[in-house]
Amino acid sequence: MTRFLDLPEVTLAFDVHGEGEPIALVAGCGEPAAAFHIEMAPALVSAGYQVITLDNRGVAPTSSPPAPYSVDQMVDDLEHLLEHLGLAGVRLAGHSMGGWVAEMLALRRPDLIRAAAFLGSCNPTTSWEMAITTVERDLALLDVDLPPLFYATEILRYLPNSDLQDDATVDLWLSLIGNLEPWPNPGRLGQYEACLRWSSNPDRTAHWPLINVPCLIIAFEHDIDSPPARAAEAVDRIPNARYVEVAGASHLGPLTHPAEVARHLLEFFSST
Repeated sequence: MTRFLDLPEVTLAFDVHGEGEPIALVAGCGEPAAAFHIEMAPALVSAGYQVITLDNRGVAPTSSPPAPYSVDQMVDDLEHLLEHLGLAGVRLAGHSMGGWVAEMLALRRPDLIRAAAFLGSCNPTTSWEMAITTVERDLALLDVDLPPLFYATEILRYLPNSDLQDDATVDLWLSLIGNLEPWPNPGRLGQYEACLRWSSNPDRTAHWPLINVPCLIIAFEHDIDSPPARAAEAVDRIPNARYVEVAGASHLGPLTHPAEVARHLLEFFSST
């Protein structure tokens, strides 16, 4: 059952499943925590862990305070949640924007975080990342609801080209997400502004050498937001970092290859 935590600026929705040592999963931009509950969270629970998920500010059922947001605010939200639950020695995994949140919490609270995994997120900013985030922010500023098929194709662009060229695969995805409700403001604008501010910061990777908890970087072969070659650069700059690459996966790797992603997480977390 979803629970709620009232903070001064936001009411956080979160779920806790299973028993054992805690793992917190942090979703990406616009991504509901429910995406983790399809396969990945159950795999971690089955392995004997307690899994905590939350919907970041701006994604229902968490509230959407006025924009703009920042990654630091979402780090604050997660930190307050873990402290509210009385947890320490937490293993942490973040996908996409959630990986940035995980980075900063691992840096800020090594006493709270035992190990951290960054999924499709840990890379120097790319030109594509800047361009697409600027477009998304500008569309959010217009504050208009586009046709549902637009939002579906926004997600589909993150599939590998081979999947996009396969009609059966595209039709399956469209049957699942073709009628998505528009993501309303202020949440949409708030999160995209947070992403753009993070991506445009020339010092966004300066803290990497200061992270002193064990880290795992999971890259996806066809990821256009966090290309493997760029993600691999972080391994040499983050102490105690490991790197794995999931073949055949795109930025949606946690959804399309959940068993493999969960396996890498379990292998890493069992050693930390």
